[in-house]
Amino acid sequence: MESLIGLIFILIVIFIFFLKRRDSNYYREYRNYNKRYNNYNKKYEYQRKDITEQRLHDMETGNISTKKIMNIEETKIFYSMVKAFKDYNVHPQVSFKAFLKSDEDSYTWRTFRDFYCDYLITYKRGNKINEPVAVIEYHGKGHFGDTETLKEKVKNNDMVREKLFNKIGLKYFIIKDDDIKINSKFIDETKLDAYLCDIYIILNKQ
Repeated sequence: MESLIGLIFILIVIFIFFLKRRDSNYYREYRNYNKRYNNYNKKYEYQRKDITEQRLHDMETGNISTKKIMNIEETKIFYSMVKAFKDYNVHPQVSFKAFLKSDEDSYTWRTFRDFYCDYLITYKRGNKINEPVAVIEYHGKGHFGDTETLKEKVKNNDMVREKLFNKIGLKYFIIKDDDIKINSKFIDETKLDAYLCDIYIILNKQ
């Protein structure tokens, strides 16, 4: 009987030993996890603080001023669009990030994050209100720049834009000087209105 009690006692001691050891390992892992988590949070907080301080420093030391968002020709085209596209909203100078979405900081997002469009057309009413329907670009005489290097860069960017809009099914129109001007100098309101009317008809066919 005494030997049985002794065996039970030994088993209890062994059980308590392994239980404490397991709890000790669990506590150590939990402590290590908390340490790594806290270190990560501190590192992230430092990075965020560094970025904020850098931005404030750059803002204070650099020159910042306002600029016009459209030139005279772009403004004229804008008001003609507002008049012609009665069933749509016309938004000038819109960042692609404002109407296209992808996982932020992904390679896909980086393909369009720095782009702007001259005019974004969105639905004015109904279930699709404010949903993009088309992008319209104006390629004036200064569109391609004045150097071969800049011209090649702009052409490549235009190609990326076109492929992007084809991929997502967003209508894309380009207004060129020859489409709306007389002798490539002055905008002809009749030509401009007729060109915008053609775009309006295409938009209403969908």
